[in-house]
Amino acid sequence: MPNNAQLNLTPPISIRNIMQNGVICENVVDEALMPSGSVNFAINLHGDRIGSATVRDGITLLGTQIVDDKGIKGLHQALDTGTGTNDRLIAVCDTTWYALISDVWTAKRTSLTTNTKARFTNFIDLVFGVNGVEVMQTWDMGGGNFTTTSAVSAPSATFIDNFRSRVWAAKTSGNPSRLYYSSVASSGGTILWTGTDSSFIDVAPGDGEDITGIKKFGTGLYVFKNSTIYRVFSINQTEPDPQILVGTYSQESITVAKDGMYWHHPSGIYRLRKGETNPIEISRPVYDIIKNVTRTNYSEVSSWNDDDHCYFSVGSISVYGITINNCVLRWTISTEIWTIYSYAQNLIVGNTYDNSNAIDRVVGDDDGNVYTFNSGNTDNTIAINYELETRWLNLSGLRSEEKVIKQLAAIHENMQGAEVGQRTGSKNRLEIEPIGSLEDQESIFNSLSINAKRIKLSIRGTSNSGSSIFQGFEILDWTNEGIIS
Repeated sequence: MPNNAQLNLTPPISIRNIMQNGVICENVVDEALMPSGSVNFAINLHGDRIGSATVRDGITLLGTQIVDDKGIKGLHQALDTGTGTNDRLIAVCDTTWYALISDVWTAKRTSLTTNTKARFTNFIDLVFGVNGVEVMQTWDMGGGNFTTTSAVSAPSATFIDNFRSRVWAAKTSGNPSRLYYSSVASSGGTILWTGTDSSFIDVAPGDGEDITGIKKFGTGLYVFKNSTIYRVFSINQTEPDPQILVGTYSQESITVAKDGMYWHHPSGIYRLRKGETNPIEISRPVYDIIKNVTRTNYSEVSSWNDDDHCYFSVGSISVYGITINNCVLRWTISTEIWTIYSYAQNLIVGNTYDNSNAIDRVVGDDDGNVYTFNSGNTDNTIAINYELETRWLNLSGLRSEEKVIKQLAAIHENMQGAEVGQRTGSKNRLEIEPIGSLEDQESIFNSLSINAKRIKLSIRGTSNSGSSIFQGFEILDWTNEGIIS
C-alpha cells in the first residue's frame, strides 16, 4: 500500500529553462546533480535564446560544385592591404587550388598531388601555400596564377604561418620535426629563403612524433605534435622542452577565437587564453561524444569560429546505440555550454570569408562543395532533423516514489508536427514511447497514464522554415503514488 497520505497535493511542474546549461551527457554527471537547465541529449538545437531550444540555421551552396566526389582539402581567404579589391576565397579540391572570382571557382594552381591538404598564410600582400608535397608557391590575388615569387628555395612544407615579420613553414618529408623560417620582409616587400640546409629549428626530432600543426597565438608560434606543444618566441628563443603536454593530431582542429586558442586532442577539446601557460579541457560535458571519435578521424577533426562560438567537426559518432551523422560540436563562448549538430553533408574544413558585404563562415564538404555556414533554413535544400531529450525527472524529489502523469503540455513556436515522446527508467534510448504531435503553441495532451519513478520527455521533428523554438514542458496533472513496496 502507498505510504504517502498527500497523494493529491501535487502542483503543476514547469520545465521551461530547457537549454540554459546546454547538453550534458548522462554518463558525465549523475542525475541527482544534473543542472535543471541542461538536457542529456539534443541534436540540431541550440540555446542562444537562453532558456529555450532553437533549431540551428542551415548551409547554402557558394558558387557551384567544384569537383564531384572530391573533398575540399583547404579553405583560406587571401587578403591584401589597402582597399582589398583583390581579396579572394581559396578552395583546394582534387589536384587544383581555386579562387572564387565573381561567384566562379577559377583554377589558380593545377596538376598537384590529388586530394592533398593545403594550408596558407597571408604576408607581404601575397598568399603563401603549401601541401607537403609540391614546392611552396605564392599568389598576388590578381589575374595571374601561383608562382615562386618570394618562395624560391623555400621548403616543400606541410604547415605554414607568419610570425614576427617572417614566414614559417614546418614538416617536410625528409625532416618531419623541422621548422623553417624566411628572412625578415624587406622594405620593398619581399622575403628570401636560404635553402633547406639552414634557417631552421629542429623541434625535438628524436621524440618519435612529427609536427602536426603550427599556429601563431599571442607572443609565440605554437608548434604542435600529437602529445605536446612547443613554443617559439623568435629565431633565437624556443623551448627545449614542452610546457604543454597535450597536442593535436590535426592542424585543422586548431582555431583562434576571441577569447583564446582551441584545439582537439583524443582526450578532449582544449582552450588556452593569452597569458596562460597551461590549457584547460572544456569538453567534459560532452565526453560521451569525445570518447567515440574514431581513431581514423583524429587527424581529420576540423574547427572554425564566429563571433560567439567555436565549431568542431568530428565525423560520424556512434553513441547510446544511435549514430550522429557528420557530427559538429558547438561551444558557446559567452555562456560556456555545448550543443551537438548533425549535418546532411560531411563538413571537413571551415574558415572565415569577408565578401565585402558580410563576414561569413564557409565550410567545405567531402563532395567538392563549399557552403556559406549558418545560412538559410536547410542543409542545401535538405530539411534539418532535430531532437531533444530532457535529463531524468523524478518530479517529487524522491526517485523511489511512484508517479502517474495524466496531463502534459509542450510549449513551442513553429514546431507543428513534431513528435512528443517519453521513456521511463526501465526503457533504453531506443525505446521512446509516443505521446502525440505538437499542434498549438501550447499543445496539451490529455488522458495520459504514464507510470514512472523517473521519466525523460522528448521531442523530434523536421524543419525547413526556420524560427522553430521549443520552450519546454508543463506537467499539469500528476499524482504521487508514494513508495509502493
